[in-house]
Amino acid sequence: MAKRDEKKLIHKAIDGEASQAETTRLRRRLETDGKARAEFEQLKQVVKDTEKIRIDVPPDFTRKVMSETRKLRRPAPPKA
Repeated sequence: MAKRDEKKLIHKAIDGEASQAETTRLRRRLETDGKARAEFEQLKQVVKDTEKIRIDVPPDFTRKVMSETRKLRRPAPPKA
């Protein structure tokens, strides 16, 4: 399995988006590749830790952000 494909599959699995076949393929890979297993476990821990982070924002936060966004100039469409 190419390293890039392996990383994509790890992310899909952690995000709960991997199919059953992909999950099986990843599980087999992790059983035989200690480096991939360590990367998987490390990323899984990062996701778990970041899920604990809570940020309190003011009640009008979304309204203010949307208001500022509307003020921004849109980029010109690409020239053909």
